Amino acid sequence: MAHIVYRIQTDSNRNSILDGVGAQLRGGRWNVRGRPLVYTATTPELCFLDYMVHLDGTPLTDLPPLILCTISIPDNAVQSLDVTQLPAGWNNPHITPTALARFMDQQFRHFQTLCIAIPSAVVPLSPSRHVLIDPLHSLRSQCSVLSIDPYFIDPRRPANS
Repeated sequence: MAHIVYRIQTDSNRNSILDGVGAQLRGGRWNVRGRPLVYTATTPELCFLDYMVHLDGTPLTDLPPLILCTISIPDNAVQSLDVTQLPAGWNNPHITPTALARFMDQQFRHFQTLCIAIPSAVVPLSPSRHVLIDPLHSLRSQCSVLSIDPYFIDPRRPANS
Protein backbone atom coordinates (compact mmCIF):
# COMPACT_ATOMS: atom_id res chain seq x y z
CA MET A 1 0.00 0.00 0.00
CA ALA A 2 1.25 3.49 -0.76
CA HIS A 3 0.27 7.08 -0.03
CA ILE A 4 -0.26 9.51 -2.89
CA VAL A 5 0.94 13.08 -2.43
CA TYR A 6 1.26 16.03 -4.78
CA ARG A 7 3.75 18.73 -5.55
CA ILE A 8 3.49 21.85 -7.73
CA GLN A 9 6.71 23.28 -9.05
CA THR A 10 8.24 24.84 -12.12
CA ASP A 11 8.61 22.67 -15.17
CA SER A 12 12.28 23.66 -15.48
CA ASN A 13 13.06 21.57 -12.36
CA ARG A 14 11.23 18.39 -13.33
CA ASN A 15 14.41 16.31 -13.09
CA SER A 16 14.81 17.04 -9.37
CA ILE A 17 11.29 16.51 -8.04
CA LEU A 18 12.32 14.21 -5.18
CA ASP A 19 15.70 15.79 -4.42
CA GLY A 20 14.65 18.78 -2.30
CA VAL A 21 17.10 21.04 -4.12
CA GLY A 22 14.97 24.20 -3.98
CA ALA A 23 14.46 23.88 -0.23
CA GLN A 24 18.15 23.11 0.19
CA LEU A 25 19.16 26.27 -1.71
CA ARG A 26 16.65 28.65 -0.13
CA GLY A 27 15.57 27.07 3.13
CA GLY A 28 11.92 26.93 4.05
CA ARG A 29 9.46 26.99 6.90
CA TRP A 30 10.50 23.51 8.03
CA ASN A 31 14.14 23.30 6.87
CA VAL A 32 17.27 25.42 7.11
CA ARG A 33 19.23 26.44 4.03
CA GLY A 34 21.57 23.58 3.17
CA ARG A 35 19.14 20.85 4.32
CA PRO A 36 17.18 19.26 1.45
CA LEU A 37 13.48 18.63 2.02
CA VAL A 38 10.64 17.89 -0.41
CA TYR A 39 7.44 19.79 0.34
CA THR A 40 4.31 17.94 -0.81
CA ALA A 41 0.64 17.86 0.19
CA THR A 42 -2.20 15.38 0.27
CA THR A 43 -4.21 17.43 -2.24
CA PRO A 44 -3.28 19.48 -5.32
CA GLU A 45 -5.35 22.37 -3.93
CA LEU A 46 -3.19 22.68 -0.83
CA CYS A 47 -0.06 22.55 -3.01
CA PHE A 48 -1.31 25.44 -5.11
CA LEU A 49 -2.40 27.52 -2.13
CA ASP A 50 1.01 27.04 -0.52
CA TYR A 51 2.71 27.92 -3.80
CA MET A 52 0.63 31.11 -4.04
CA VAL A 53 1.55 32.38 -0.56
CA HIS A 54 5.22 32.28 -1.55
CA LEU A 55 4.89 34.36 -4.72
CA ASP A 56 5.94 37.62 -3.01
CA GLY A 57 3.70 39.72 -5.25
CA THR A 58 4.57 38.02 -8.55
CA PRO A 59 1.46 38.13 -10.77
CA LEU A 60 0.19 34.68 -11.70
CA THR A 61 0.48 35.65 -15.36
CA ASP A 62 4.25 36.09 -14.90
CA LEU A 63 4.84 32.61 -13.51
CA PRO A 64 6.91 30.13 -15.51
CA PRO A 65 5.14 26.93 -16.61
CA LEU A 66 4.10 24.86 -13.61
CA ILE A 67 3.68 21.12 -13.29
CA LEU A 68 1.65 18.96 -10.93
CA CYS A 69 3.63 15.95 -9.76
CA THR A 70 1.80 12.92 -8.40
CA ILE A 71 4.10 11.01 -6.07
CA SER A 72 3.85 7.62 -4.42
CA ILE A 73 5.41 7.21 -0.97
CA PRO A 74 5.55 4.02 1.13
CA ASP A 75 2.57 3.67 3.46
CA ASN A 76 4.63 2.71 6.49
CA ALA A 77 7.02 5.66 6.12
CA VAL A 78 4.77 8.53 7.24
CA GLN A 79 4.66 9.90 10.77
CA SER A 80 1.76 12.29 11.43
CA LEU A 81 1.98 15.23 13.80
CA ASP A 82 -1.11 17.14 14.87
CA VAL A 83 -1.38 20.75 16.03
CA THR A 84 -0.78 19.80 19.69
CA GLN A 85 2.60 18.27 18.79
CA LEU A 86 3.88 21.34 16.94
CA PRO A 87 5.76 24.20 18.62
CA ALA A 88 3.78 27.22 19.82
CA GLY A 89 3.41 29.73 17.00
CA TRP A 90 4.10 27.14 14.28
CA ASN A 91 1.52 28.82 12.01
CA ASN A 92 2.60 32.40 12.76
CA PRO A 93 4.06 33.89 9.55
CA HIS A 94 6.43 36.03 11.67
CA ILE A 95 8.02 33.20 13.68
CA THR A 96 11.73 32.57 13.14
CA PRO A 97 11.89 29.83 10.50
CA THR A 98 15.09 28.39 11.99
CA ALA A 99 13.22 27.42 15.17
CA LEU A 100 10.70 25.42 13.13
CA ALA A 101 13.46 23.92 10.98
CA ARG A 102 15.36 22.74 14.07
CA PHE A 103 12.14 21.27 15.46
CA MET A 104 11.44 19.37 12.23
CA ASP A 105 14.99 18.09 12.00
CA GLN A 106 14.61 16.72 15.54
CA GLN A 107 11.34 15.03 14.54
CA PHE A 108 12.95 13.31 11.56
CA ARG A 109 15.78 12.07 13.80
CA HIS A 110 13.41 11.03 16.61
CA PHE A 111 11.00 9.06 14.42
CA GLN A 112 13.66 7.95 11.88
CA THR A 113 11.00 8.22 9.21
CA LEU A 114 10.98 9.16 5.55
CA CYS A 115 7.97 11.50 5.78
CA ILE A 116 6.26 13.68 8.32
CA ALA A 117 2.67 14.84 7.76
CA ILE A 118 1.67 18.15 9.36
CA PRO A 119 -1.25 20.59 9.22
CA SER A 120 -1.05 23.54 6.85
CA ALA A 121 0.01 26.86 8.37
CA VAL A 122 -2.16 28.63 5.78
CA VAL A 123 -5.33 26.59 6.41
CA PRO A 124 -4.71 24.78 9.73
CA LEU A 125 -8.29 23.49 10.05
CA SER A 126 -8.18 21.73 6.67
CA PRO A 127 -8.11 17.93 6.70
CA SER A 128 -5.45 18.16 3.96
CA ARG A 129 -1.88 17.84 5.20
CA HIS A 130 1.56 18.82 4.08
CA VAL A 131 3.84 15.82 3.80
CA LEU A 132 7.53 16.57 4.14
CA ILE A 133 9.83 14.02 2.50
CA ASP A 134 13.43 13.59 3.65
CA PRO A 135 15.41 12.91 0.45
CA LEU A 136 18.40 11.77 2.56
CA HIS A 137 16.45 8.89 4.16
CA SER A 138 17.28 5.35 3.03
CA LEU A 139 13.64 4.70 1.99
CA ARG A 140 13.67 7.65 -0.44
CA SER A 141 14.37 5.17 -3.24
CA GLN A 142 10.89 3.69 -2.60
CA CYS A 143 9.25 6.97 -3.58
CA SER A 144 8.29 7.38 -7.20
CA VAL A 145 6.86 10.05 -9.43
CA LEU A 146 3.69 8.52 -10.90
CA SER A 147 2.84 11.37 -13.24
CA ILE A 148 3.79 14.87 -14.25
CA ASP A 149 1.05 17.02 -15.73
CA PRO A 150 0.97 20.66 -16.82
CA TYR A 151 -0.65 22.76 -14.12
CA PHE A 152 -2.72 25.45 -15.75
CA ILE A 153 -3.94 28.42 -13.75
CA ASP A 154 -7.59 29.23 -14.33
CA PRO A 155 -7.93 32.57 -16.15
CA ARG A 156 -10.93 33.46 -13.94
CA ARG A 157 -8.58 34.21 -11.03
CA PRO A 158 -8.99 37.61 -9.31
CA ALA A 159 -7.72 40.50 -11.45
CA ASN A 160 -5.07 41.58 -8.94
CA SER A 161 -3.45 38.13 -8.69
